[in-house]
Amino acid sequence: MSKSHVQHRRSNFAAVASGISFGGGQQRVGNLAHSPYNAAILDAVKQSTAMRRIANFANNSFRLFFPKLHHFYDATLDALCSRDPSLQRNFTGNAFACATWNLGPQAISYVHTDHLNLPWGMCAITALGDFDPTRGGHLILWDLHLIIEFPPGTTILIPSAILRHSNAPLASPNEHRYALIQYSAGGLFRWAECGHQTQKQFRSAGGVYAQTGCQRWKRGVGMLGIWDELKASRP
Repeated sequence: MSKSHVQHRRSNFAAVASGISFGGGQQRVGNLAHSPYNAAILDAVKQSTAMRRIANFANNSFRLFFPKLHHFYDATLDALCSRDPSLQRNFTGNAFACATWNLGPQAISYVHTDHLNLPWGMCAITALGDFDPTRGGHLILWDLHLIIEFPPGTTILIPSAILRHSNAPLASPNEHRYALIQYSAGGLFRWAECGHQTQKQFRSAGGVYAQTGCQRWKRGVGMLGIWDELKASRP
């Protein structure tokens, strides 16, 4: 595992990402690159029945509570993959383009936002491991003034690009905490909106956005829906 997998702004635990992304110096949308050894391990993890169930539980929760936003994610990812068959989803039928495994052994995040994700989008966080959730490992949502007990096996969807979040330390050095994080980079949606090219290429060719930033934000927030709409859509 390289130094970049351990030294990052979220904390000092090992973490590895897999999936489809755009940003961080990439010239076009592509699969995150790994050594053959790491790629083989990641493929085995993603193909395991347990991991597929965990990942797709989060995806189905996303579809259930945010159907319009989930459709936007899924349709965008479908369009990207249709144009470039080399792109590989982490999990079949899953709307999230990318996933990060926080490997611990005590994956406790510093206060941060995931500012490169879609601003109004959702990030699925699933806690894993063996720890007492009443004594540590809590999820802290600083802007909402919430401290949430977050046991192993728990999944939550939050707009991680705009909400500051972190974890409380574990109670014992003998406890272990890991996490699966699923998300989509905001750059993927910009690439699609620019006609599947960079913003620079789009503008150089005389392209003009069909919506302003304010209109885009308002449309995006509208995808979240309201509780009455959600209730009305259920039998």
